[in-house]
Amino acid sequence: MEKNANELDRYDVAASISSGALTAGLDVLWVGDISLFEAHKWGIKKTDDFVLFVAKCKGYKGKEIAGAIKKLEELYPWDGDKLTNKFGNGFFHHLNDFSHHPTPTGLLFALLTEFTGFGYGTDSTGQFVRYELPEGRVKNPIDAIYMATINWVFHLISDMAGSSGTRYESNKFGTGLMGPLGAALKELSSIPGIRNIMGTTSHNHSNKATTYNFSMTCTKLFEGTLFRKRDENGRIIKESIIPFDLRTELGIIPESLKNSQHIPVILNQIIVAAFYSVRRFFIQIKEKQIDSIERLDEIDISKCLPWKNDTVRHMRMISTTTFSVIDMTAAGIKAAAKNSDNAAGFAKDFLQGINYWGLGSFALASSSELGIAVGKMRDKFVKLAQEQKLKLKEMIPDSDEISDSARKAANTAILIATKATPIGIGMEAVSIYEEIRKSLEELELAKEERIRIEQECSRRILIIQQNREEMERIVSDYLYNRMTVLVQAFDTMDRAITENDVDSYIAGNNMIQTNLSGKSLFSDMNEFDDMMLSDDAIRL
Repeated sequence: MEKNANELDRYDVAASISSGALTAGLDVLWVGDISLFEAHKWGIKKTDDFVLFVAKCKGYKGKEIAGAIKKLEELYPWDGDKLTNKFGNGFFHHLNDFSHHPTPTGLLFALLTEFTGFGYGTDSTGQFVRYELPEGRVKNPIDAIYMATINWVFHLISDMAGSSGTRYESNKFGTGLMGPLGAALKELSSIPGIRNIMGTTSHNHSNKATTYNFSMTCTKLFEGTLFRKRDENGRIIKESIIPFDLRTELGIIPESLKNSQHIPVILNQIIVAAFYSVRRFFIQIKEKQIDSIERLDEIDISKCLPWKNDTVRHMRMISTTTFSVIDMTAAGIKAAAKNSDNAAGFAKDFLQGINYWGLGSFALASSSELGIAVGKMRDKFVKLAQEQKLKLKEMIPDSDEISDSARKAANTAILIATKATPIGIGMEAVSIYEEIRKSLEELELAKEERIRIEQECSRRILIIQQNREEMERIVSDYLYNRMTVLVQAFDTMDRAITENDVDSYIAGNNMIQTNLSGKSLFSDMNEFDDMMLSDDAIRL
């Protein structure tokens, strides 16, 4: 109670952990598991309705989902579909081709596809690959940007409900798209170093290469075979095949609401906020020594509000972390107890037992903490720089005068560089005598002050003249040579953007880095591919 009201102390930590544990226990005992099957069924209906709505906005007059998909496919073709067979046929190319992921990363790879003429993703083993488009790259930058944004978005809308060919067949819902969660896992599985987390599997067949288990798990999750079960006769139970795609991820939202997953999460937030407010209220009562109800108006209520405060943010991070850890641990224990010898059943029951509202709350709290931490780190570096500047001033005599002279020298050098003449000297002299002229117009200016200023002007002019030769050498050796290289580099990069030439763009970038004593991770697209295909971790 004696601590500063804005500091996180052991009472706040204990309350946050207790709140997270209490509400997680409530979640485990009271909230039931969701049904991925029902989530997928709900997602199919809603995505079909959405695709039909968009198609009708684009002129479709029918009522069939297959016709709506075909209409959008015809209006908004995507170049990545030309590599369907390369990325594992009509079913798996939505998974393996990163430009088919409805995420910011998917948009990035869509832009790369249009500007480089290559598709990027993974092969069947999980290795990062790129394949050249049959018709090469788009030459017009405007067309490339349009294709990778507007065309890309509407094509993904058609793909989320499956292809028109499969939807024409009865009882088939086609290949959808990866949801944000599944897409993130698939993209992570292709990064060197991370893709080896789950190890590899070697195949005895000569036509099969070693595969990465992380990538194969993503594949099974997408196609639904990760949850596949068999009956006593060994036949696959149809209802156990549930693709964990965008439609299923969308369906998790109403399923979690139906099972009241949000109630323990909201209750956790309320408990944390209430504890913070009540405790800060009593801290102020003690600090201000309030002994009657009439004096309660002395309390600063703004210090009790549970928002825009570091302490509240930390408390929410602790409570949501505690909640999610207990919730996922309980889900894992229940799934393991129910499926001791059934890996598919364990995976399904584990995903159905997770509180997704808790995961979302944890993600929001983590993002908030990370953003504030980055901002504070920057402030610390700025403060450190200021402290070092003050120490430097103490160590160097006349540091202010040196700094002022250096600034004027830099301004003069820039003038020389732009005008190709020693005009900086003349400008400095003019500014000094202009100061004298203005001073003489003031009646309060004494003769001694004018003489002092003239002497100071003469001294400064002498200093400038003495440094003229040195400044011209600096301009010639540094600014002129460096500026020439920079101009050449930017011209190269400008032409590369116009011509969609990635290697030339990289070459121009490397010219700048070499000129500034920097180093590059790669010098062309081949070295970029080698880096991405390597098993070594990428170090920036």
